[in-house]
Amino acid sequence: MRRKAHKNHSKSRAGKVITGMLLGSVLGATVGWLTAPASGEETRRRLMGDIAGVRAKAKRAMENIEGKARELAAEAYQTEPLP
Repeated sequence: MRRKAHKNHSKSRAGKVITGMLLGSVLGATVGWLTAPASGEETRRRLMGDIAGVRAKAKRAMENIEGKARELAAEAYQTEPLP
């Protein structure tokens, strides 16, 4: 039982770290865009490119999360029988 509680705590901590990294990235990028000395057109073009990059990163992150969830589900299924 103690092992299970430790795993849940580790998952919670990892989720908080990932959330913090995502929020920090978004806030940092926003401040950078707002304070950058560039024309509006150039900023919009750069912003669209950055959005495409963020979408690709988010897609990869979701694929990684799904893969990890499948691994954890398979591990849980193998180690503990369902009621």
